[in-house]
This record gives sequence, C-alpha cells and structure tokens, in this order.
Amino acid sequence: MSAPYLPPALRLLRRGEPLEQQLCFAEALWTTSEYARKAANLLELPGSWRAVVYGAPGSGKSTFAALAAQGLAERGAPVVPLLFSMSSRRHPADLPGFLGRRLARAYPDLRRTPVADLVDGGGHLFILDGLDEMPARMRRWALEEVCHLFGREAPVMLLTGDAALDDPLRLEGAQHIGIDPAGPAAVADYLDALGRLELPNIAGAVAGFDRLAQAVRTDPYGPLGVLLCRPLDLALAVQALRRGLMWPSDLITCLARSGLPGARKVLLDLEIAGALNGRWPRHRTATLARRLRVTDVGPRPGRFLRALHEAGLLRREGRLYDFRHTELRDHAAALALG
Repeated sequence: MSAPYLPPALRLLRRGEPLEQQLCFAEALWTTSEYARKAANLLELPGSWRAVVYGAPGSGKSTFAALAAQGLAERGAPVVPLLFSMSSRRHPADLPGFLGRRLARAYPDLRRTPVADLVDGGGHLFILDGLDEMPARMRRWALEEVCHLFGREAPVMLLTGDAALDDPLRLEGAQHIGIDPAGPAAVADYLDALGRLELPNIAGAVAGFDRLAQAVRTDPYGPLGVLLCRPLDLALAVQALRRGLMWPSDLITCLARSGLPGARKVLLDLEIAGALNGRWPRHRTATLARRLRVTDVGPRPGRFLRALHEAGLLRREGRLYDFRHTELRDHAAALALG
C-alpha cells in the first residue's frame, strides 16, 4: 500500500464566486494515488488552471502541489505540470531568465523552448513553490513579475505562506486555496486508521498509533494535539513510530520536558536518522543541506541522493533534488560535521 496522507481541510475562493467555500475531504486515510487524483480534480475545474495556495509552514502546500501534479500527469491532463522552487532564486535576474535556467537543468527535454513560448502555448502548468522563501528584498517584485509573465490566462500555480484568503494575492483569474490545520478529532481518526492497518513487527510489537490517538482525544488542545495538528509534525511522528525509533510515550515525555520546539527538533533528528538508516554518515547530509541552500544538486546524484529520495527525505523537481521541507534542510545543515 502507498504511504497515506491526512487530507487537508481547504477553504476556497473561486473566480466569479464571491463567497468562500469550505471543502473538507472526509476520508481519514487515502493512498498517494487517491490524494493525487482528488487534488487534480480541484485544479481541473473549467478555466481554472490558475491558482494560489496559502498555508503556514508545514501545512502541506508542497505535498498538495506535488500530488496534484502527479494526478494531472497520471490522467493525461491537457496541461503538463512543471515544478519550480522559487526559494532557490538568489539573485535579481528577471523571472523568465531564472525559469529558463531551472528549466534547462530540471527539464532538459524543454531546454530549447523559450520560457515565453511555453507560457503562451498554455500546455504547461508552472507550479511556483516557496514564493515566501525568497529573500525579502525580492518578494515585492515577484508577484508583479508573475502577473506580467503569465498574463490573464496562462496556467500558473503559486504556493505561499505570506498571505491568506482574507487578503488574497492579486493574480487575475485565479482560484485561491487555503490549507488549514487539521482538527484534533481528524488527527485522532487518522491515527486510529493507521492503527487498524499496521502489522506487528518481527518481535510482535506495533507502533501504537491507537495509544497516540487516545492521548489526542483525552487532551485535544494540549501540547500533543497542537503538535500533531500540523501536517509536517504529524508525518514526522508517524514515520518515527513506523520505523521503531519512537514510542507514543517517548513523544509525550519529550513534549512535557522540552515543549514544542524540543519535540520538533527530536522529530527532525529521527527523520534524518531514519533516512540514513545507519548506511550513510550524518556529515554527508549536513554538507548536502548546506549546498542546497545556495545551489542545485543533480541530475546525476549517485546512490546517496537516490537513497535519501527513496527514504522520503528528499523530493524531486524534474531531475533536481531538494529536501522535502525547508525545516528539514535547515536542521540537516545545522548538524555538526565532526
């Protein structure tokens, strides 16, 4: 079975519809393919190949966009999704120039086609992730550049944490999608669903998702509920329990002793340790993360990057690699090299 995801609670502002709509996916547990298909459905409304996705750090914006792109590709949609990380833009070159250089490295089959021609052709959906992660001095121009390059109708999707539905970015003709944190009840249902699916390991033990679910229900607005209502933290906790690196009692004790910041640090440590799996030294991950702060890695990564990608620590942007979240990258970069 594919790795499951907790579907987000979404709020929508659609073109031509003045009232905000609520959309809460009801299933507690989906496969990757099911999530991808439903995310693609949301983008494939008539004439709505333009969207802005808002969400706090760790809310699941990048996951939503990546799975929507997967769903569009799997169904042979009339637009081909192209993912670009805007956080890698480090100098004040024009947007077409930046996208052209990224295109040549990430999508080499398109390198001979000018960016303007791809945009005007309407057959490619440019997904621009990390708008809020660009250097502050460049953000004020970024939206103007996007509006100028993509006009009123060209397919484009922006991901940002800088704004929200109550003050949406001015991208003409776009639908606006706000990703909200999951409620404690939804998180507990999700954990219970995981518990029903888990199998005992060789020692006959299980991860204990049902115990974690019960702890959330007992104190839904306590530290554990607050932690696990953020999708990134929930995903890290689930992975740590699955790998046998943590028990529910360990997480509860860590929260009691170190609070939310300490628990998040432990979860990030365990995610990196689980991805390395004793096969790779930590200093290689630190060196990689520091490099990815300033440049790209790819397209010939070798066994190390492929292993981290298969373990879920890295994601792909075409042929390029990056950490699946900036918090993971920054935490890895802070690891001691000794």
